[in-house]
Amino acid sequence: MTDLPHDPYIDAVIEALDKQGLCPHDWWTSDSEDNPYGDGPTTMLKAVLTWPGDATGVNTFLWPHGLIFVWEHPAEQWQYAALRDNGNDEPKPIPALGRFAAPESVVAVFRALAACYPVPEGNAPYWHPADAVRDDITAWEQS
Repeated sequence: MTDLPHDPYIDAVIEALDKQGLCPHDWWTSDSEDNPYGDGPTTMLKAVLTWPGDATGVNTFLWPHGLIFVWEHPAEQWQYAALRDNGNDEPKPIPALGRFAAPESVVAVFRALAACYPVPEGNAPYWHPADAVRDDITAWEQS
């Protein structure tokens, strides 16, 4: 498998979740020429993190089949949705989590959403190692 330019960021998020005992059941990163946001193809980077309904911290009444978090480039923020037997609901934006929100902030928002608590207000801090990831994404887009 080839490393993708957003892998270091997603790895940092997974590590932060794992440190809190909240590691997703499954996660993956990908690239594609899909464009769900507009006309014509575009280069997309994506990460998907999933937790089943019985995962630690997940409210089984609200999320009986689990929860999915989605990160996409060029989207400007993280998204989430309920998992279903046959897929998942349409992802909804998480305004507090910008594209390169600090991994600890992703943990805090996951913890709140999964437990059906209010999501922390305001914008999450920026993950400063993302400067190198942004450069790698730009180089990837131009290749």
